[in-house]
Amino acid sequence: MPQMNRLQAALRAHLPWHGARLTFLALFLVALFRVDTVNLDQRSSVLANRAKPESNYKRLTRFLREFPVDFDDMARAIVSWSQISQPWTLSLDRTNGSFGSVHFNILMLGIVHEGVVFPVFWTMLDKRGNSNRTERIDRLERFKREFLNAKVRCLMGGTGLLR
Repeated sequence: MPQMNRLQAALRAHLPWHGARLTFLALFLVALFRVDTVNLDQRSSVLANRAKPESNYKRLTRFLREFPVDFDDMARAIVSWSQISQPWTLSLDRTNGSFGSVHFNILMLGIVHEGVVFPVFWTMLDKRGNSNRTERIDRLERFKREFLNAKVRCLMGGTGLLR
């Protein structure tokens, strides 16, 4: 249990949530790492089918559905935990796909480190196709508000380097 306490302390430092919410999130993250899936379907998910399948499934869906998550808090936590030294290389890119019959189109701003992009800010685009100038500027302005003193080496876009 010392690892769980360390995880809760790390979450507490960045997320101003009630202790029960932090405990739940810590347990949820550990379970995700152990089962290697994010499928919450109660018929097929090991995560939902542990000790009390129906109550666990209800707790998971209630947490994800009813608890408003402050994504700016999450962005600061991700950046803090990643410990990527500045100046940062930023990546602004869009991806789309589908999960069953649900189609998604995501515009994401992330920090590049050793060939991996750590997602910081994203938005679900309610359309097909590319993002527009306003949507891209919104991601960059949000980054600037949250990381006012960040040093940025460059910004890469989906079609190459942007200056």
